[in-house]
Amino acid sequence: MTEVKEAIFDYWTRWAPHFDGSASHVRHPAAWQAVIAAAVPGPPRRCLDFGTGTGACALALAALGHLVVGLDGAPGMLAQCRRVAAERDLDIVLVRGDVEAVPFADATFDVVAARNLFWTLPDPDRAMREIVRLLRPGGIFLFSDGLWLTGSVPPEASSHDMTDYVPLLDELPYYRGLSPEKARSLLAFHGFGAPSQWEAAFPIHPYAHQATGARHFFVMTAARPAE
Repeated sequence: MTEVKEAIFDYWTRWAPHFDGSASHVRHPAAWQAVIAAAVPGPPRRCLDFGTGTGACALALAALGHLVVGLDGAPGMLAQCRRVAAERDLDIVLVRGDVEAVPFADATFDVVAARNLFWTLPDPDRAMREIVRLLRPGGIFLFSDGLWLTGSVPPEASSHDMTDYVPLLDELPYYRGLSPEKARSLLAFHGFGAPSQWEAAFPIHPYAHQATGARHFFVMTAARPAE
């Protein structure tokens, strides 16, 4: 498992300088920020962006005044996020780490965000258990993902060069992505309340520009039950 994760982190570090060229949050920043603002209202909250990448959720949450930590295993992705945060004068604490074994205490965060992360994880259920552990009772999980690959959309059609990633796909339970139905089942299994969905708030489909077209995606929030 360690070798698989290191290969994944290495892939995303090498892809990091090119990632934002096709990233939805770069092409549609105002739309993403408006949706995240509605999904995670003030007052300022302590937020963890799980698998932050180049900072899709972290940058939006910080711009809205929240206290943000971004966690990622790929140092190249963290470097890109750090650069953009500095350009925008946003204060984001960036930590290199594994989302399946997070170096923070229980109930540390009011919000955990994970966007387009779960297809990259060898053990997504373990990551969900970490999210539950890290959230305070009543805390919010902001969950965004999509069904990226189907029978008519093979890995080679991805917006990224997947050549080096293909050998890892057998290790990734959700490498094709997640449907909204699967996401709701995952949330229920791990004890979250009924989710609210926010994708209808986008004025245009935020992924329509990508090579594989406008695919199914979702933005949900669900609360960890108060104890």
